[in-house]
Amino acid sequence: MSASPKINWSWPAISLITLLGLGAINIFLPLSVVPKFAQIFQDALPGKPLPGITLFMIEARIPLALIALAWPIAGIIAVWQRHRAAPWIVNLGLLFLFTLIPITVIALYMPLTDGIVVGMSEAPLTSSASSH
Repeated sequence: MSASPKINWSWPAISLITLLGLGAINIFLPLSVVPKFAQIFQDALPGKPLPGITLFMIEARIPLALIALAWPIAGIIAVWQRHRAAPWIVNLGLLFLFTLIPITVIALYMPLTDGIVVGMSEAPLTSSASSH
């Protein structure tokens, strides 16, 4: 019978604090910031279709907040019980929650920068840039 691998438990404090912080940010964004942006879109961009990622963030804000709450809870339970999968649970939670922040920001600002980004790609070269 082989012994199970020994897990180094010195990492949990920093990882769990980071996971809790990212979870708090990812709960705050969908519940507080996303509704404000939805109102801005409704007032400033009436009738204009929103990008799919923006619609997803607006419509799925409650499930995303619940997932952001569940990861830290799962991480705490796994570390508390010293489960072998605890490093995976915590690290996958960190990856998911860290990635969700820029995706949310991009989704919220995409409708506001649509004309600017498109305009930049269609802008002609200036004389100083084309003379070289």
